Amino acid sequence: MGLLTTINTYTKTITNNNRKKRVSYIGYTNYWEYKPDAIEDTEKLRKMFSKASKQIKKFVDFITTNKSEIYKICGGLGEGKPIFNESEVWFNGDRAQNLDYETFKIHWSETSNGFCKTARKPYDIIVCFALLTFAEIFPKEAFSFSSDGTMTDDEWQIGCEFYETFTGKTAKIPDNMM
Repeated sequence: MGLLTTINTYTKTITNNNRKKRVSYIGYTNYWEYKPDAIEDTEKLRKMFSKASKQIKKFVDFITTNKSEIYKICGGLGEGKPIFNESEVWFNGDRAQNLDYETFKIHWSETSNGFCKTARKPYDIIVCFALLTFAEIFPKEAFSFSSDGTMTDDEWQIGCEFYETFTGKTAKIPDNMM
């Protein structure tokens, strides 16, 4: 199945399945631990962060160019432009459409035990993609993630399919999400 077909299917599946399952939206959270100090070479760290940021931006550009406004990604406050650069990844859903919730933010030099509640809104797929991207590029001692979701949830099943189709790489899923 092509990526655009998967995106269209995802939009319908999440909405319908979540209604049937009566899943919790409000507390649904993705977590990560980012330890830039685990990489001693600052130049190497900056290159890794830049690579992750570029890959996430490329996916966001693809998904927002080829799909409806439901996937509009804004700055961290739900408005303006998101940031994907060599120093920071900072985004949210679109506040004007009530598709925002909590900000996703990782800064290249700041250690963080971060989290992002998405309320299972459409931008959750970008959060999944970002976490998978960081997990691919950074060693485990520098980046790890978990989620209230598991691989039996539509969000992560389809998130991994997006990731694998877009990057051509196998998604690295934490054991606790299997």
